[in-house]
Amino acid sequence: MSLTHDVAHILARDLRSFARDLEAMPERDLWRTLPGVKNPVGSLAWHVCGNLRHFIGAQLGGDGYVRQLETEFSARPTKSELLVELEITATVVERVLADLPPARLAEEMPAPPPHHKGRTVAYFLVQLIAHFQRHQGQADYLRRQVIARKNIFTRLGIR
Repeated sequence: MSLTHDVAHILARDLRSFARDLEAMPERDLWRTLPGVKNPVGSLAWHVCGNLRHFIGAQLGGDGYVRQLETEFSARPTKSELLVELEITATVVERVLADLPPARLAEEMPAPPPHHKGRTVAYFLVQLIAHFQRHQGQADYLRRQVIARKNIFTRLGIR
């Protein structure tokens, strides 16, 4: 196997896992947060898709995707739209990385954020996994806390 195959497998698997978690949540809970937690689960899902579609789909695959970073945290897509975007993102990741020539891994990543300037494509693919995992972990924690609070409030008769 290759690095690109492994990265594609990990990201596609975890994007689909993220989708299963979203499917299990009531839509209104996608936009709830807790004191001290800035981004709701829905925003985190939208953001990781935008990030991967930008760096893998557009920068490495040249698929024309245009990222709108500011709306990744302000838009409120429906649950159905989020689920579709997670699947599209998984498909884009699989397709682009399956077609990426191995020689590209040693090249400099095109148009990275300034703090990653000069890093190779291989390095940046690993960075993308780390970025995704951080946000998926945040979403998982928040999802569990929102559910736990709802259960406590329900038992107490509070809505």
